[in-house]
Amino acid sequence: MYKKLLIFMVFLAMFSFEGVSQEKKLENAKQSLKSNNSTNNSGTKTSKTSTSSTTVLDDDDDLNPFARIIFGIAAYTFYGVMFETPWEFNGRMHSAEFSNYPYKESNYGNFIYTNSTNYNIVRLDVYNHFLIENKQLYGNDIGVDFKFFKRFALDVNYTTFLEKVNNRTDTFNMFSALLKYHRIRTQRFNAWFGVGFRSIFNNVNETRFLLGIGGELFLAKPISVFASHKWATINQQSVRNSKLLLKYHLKNYRITFGYEHYKLAVSEIKAFSLGFEASF
Repeated sequence: MYKKLLIFMVFLAMFSFEGVSQEKKLENAKQSLKSNNSTNNSGTKTSKTSTSSTTVLDDDDDLNPFARIIFGIAAYTFYGVMFETPWEFNGRMHSAEFSNYPYKESNYGNFIYTNSTNYNIVRLDVYNHFLIENKQLYGNDIGVDFKFFKRFALDVNYTTFLEKVNNRTDTFNMFSALLKYHRIRTQRFNAWFGVGFRSIFNNVNETRFLLGIGGELFLAKPISVFASHKWATINQQSVRNSKLLLKYHLKNYRITFGYEHYKLAVSEIKAFSLGFEASF
């Protein structure tokens, strides 16, 4: 009862923290994303200096044993850092599985060390976060995080913002899809990176490459801390968002609250986040 009251009090405090919105944040964001400021097209074309000394690589250079060794070491190191090292292959993280839901038992969160087959191959997490910067600017982030094959996930979400300016409501909508690889899979902490795409609507109609990183720390049942950052570049403008959320777990459901920051080209939105999540 007291914890629910605390969440409600924090929500009210953050809601009334700012009373006045900077006008036309969403409109300014859309205008800056639509304008392609390619200042490099100034008519000064670089002349092609096609000198006759085109570097011709000998076949012996392509088969240079030293270069092949360096390349092999670099590729092996890259794979180990990004995906799995030989030591991890024989460790407990290699066979870690997604739990049915976080804190099903007090000693583990999203992952559990087990070789049994009574755990689901897939897990579906749904979430809905309400975003509030002030009384004039607010939004909603709804999505599905589909976990599969012990270490992969597909995170699909739709984010919308509304801003009341001069007795009218302006909107900003975007869709994101991110394929995530859970690089660190311990029972108390997991971390991931991902690649995908982000689409901006509202007459911008642009889709670009998206990168993301994130993780979750399970402090003690029923509390965990989640953080993530996603970024894309559209017409030389940055579109990124960061989350820092505190989660309260109730069996396969979760109440979340915290801070979310959105950089939409020239506009910034600093929002209080209150949400609900569920695992199936």
